[in-house]
Amino acid sequence: MIKTILDLNEKPKITNRIFFGDFGRYIRVDEISHEVAKNLKDQSEGNTWFTKELDFESDKTKWAEIDDIPKNILNKNISYQNAMDSGVTNGFGTVVVPITTSSIWALLYQRIAGEEAIHSESYSYALNQIFGHEATEILDLAYTDPFIKQRLEHEVCEFEAVRRIVIEEGREDDEAKRAVLNMLLRIYFLEGVKFPSSFYVTWNINRVYNNAVQGISRLLKLIAHDELTIHVPTGSNVMNILRKDKDQGFQHLFKSGWFDEEAKRIAFETVESEYEWTEYLLKDGSLPGYNIQIMDNFLKYFANLRLKNIKVEDVFDRKEAQKTDTIDWFESYRDINKSNTMLQEASNTSYIKGGLKNDLEGAW
Repeated sequence: MIKTILDLNEKPKITNRIFFGDFGRYIRVDEISHEVAKNLKDQSEGNTWFTKELDFESDKTKWAEIDDIPKNILNKNISYQNAMDSGVTNGFGTVVVPITTSSIWALLYQRIAGEEAIHSESYSYALNQIFGHEATEILDLAYTDPFIKQRLEHEVCEFEAVRRIVIEEGREDDEAKRAVLNMLLRIYFLEGVKFPSSFYVTWNINRVYNNAVQGISRLLKLIAHDELTIHVPTGSNVMNILRKDKDQGFQHLFKSGWFDEEAKRIAFETVESEYEWTEYLLKDGSLPGYNIQIMDNFLKYFANLRLKNIKVEDVFDRKEAQKTDTIDWFESYRDINKSNTMLQEASNTSYIKGGLKNDLEGAW
């Protein structure tokens, strides 16, 4: 599909298609296919932060105050997040960006790939600051823990399918388009359901243990801000454009009902996967504020919300997916635009990145 690094032999004729259009890899913003992509890119630039902004000295001092079971939970959770963000970085960089044929969307996806790289780097940087050379054992759980390894490998399969069908075989048929949509859905539910679940685990331990991992918790606020104000809305807006705009070439897959059924299937599978993850993290003992019952509501709420934002009906009973105090706490705590301190973080900086007012969910 990608024939050259930069093709200037002929000006592309179809430049408004996000995928399967004409694009000589000449990135320019004088002809913007979708204003929402520019808005998201601008907000992404406003979010910019760097790995070494945060101090983890307090975490290093207070780590001994945490009991063994939550320590193990934190270690497994962070190892998973670090490796998964590495996979997402490579997935965006080697698959999503190359198949994107709109200049402004290519710019946005390149920024997202860069942000994911910072996320992955920051996890390992934090662990190195706290544990020194002992951080290696935690990060190596991605190799040595079979459950974590399987969880990671499952998430990258859709990237591989698109690489094979669209990039290597150069196909633009319905199988190729279904592969792209599957990949977009997997990324969307990973970033919009699984990642919030992992953020909650760490933030809850920080709450239970009197702000013992405040540096990591602050780091996750920055990561969550990128994910939930840029990455997730990027996914919903792209899929909504593909649904509504017949010129994109995907509309028949929505009108046939295939996409909606696939979205509901992946939403259900995502929640089931997170049940298994919760059970795995708690297999050696309990943790206040974190159990299957709490996560059942948390996961179903966010799964239904993500479906709503891509115009798909609920897959879970609304009575089981209502907004609870736990979700209110999660949403309030992750909001880095708030000036009030949370969870005894008296020394926390109020990060106001780009003065974001909303997350552009479903802006299309």
